[in-house]
Amino acid sequence: LDHHQESLARKYDGGHRILKGPSGCGKTLVLINKAFFLKRYNPKIKTILFVCFNITLVNYIRRILAEKRVPFGKNGVDVVHFYELCDRLLKDKVEFEKQDGDYFRLVLEEALESSKNQEKYDAILIDEGQDFSDDMLRVVMNTDFRSSILI
Repeated sequence: LDHHQESLARKYDGGHRILKGPSGCGKTLVLINKAFFLKRYNPKIKTILFVCFNITLVNYIRRILAEKRVPFGKNGVDVVHFYELCDRLLKDKVEFEKQDGDYFRLVLEEALESSKNQEKYDAILIDEGQDFSDDMLRVVMNTDFRSSILI
């Protein structure tokens, strides 16, 4: 991270934040380091939902967080792609490949309804927010959170 990126990752003042920039400028690395700094230096932050659109990006994020020794799971960072979050909300496997638009509209409708009863997170980090539809963002935003969202 450069100095500016690190200052963004370290800054914690609660509330919603949007981090914008072109592809390849380091937004994902800022979010990964934000998760690291929240877990390491903010005792109020116990659970973090880190959600992205790209399925393969999940493994990259998990690998970098593991290298930083960030805990995963219930008392750590929960890294998922959007349809994996829908799996959890619906308690059923969402087939996210080779499906038509009607299938995904139904998944979104059901996930939006189910998200109202979801577990609480202290912070939510959304990577690739530009790829989320309004309804997808509503699903994530309905997931109860206590502190901040950074997109």
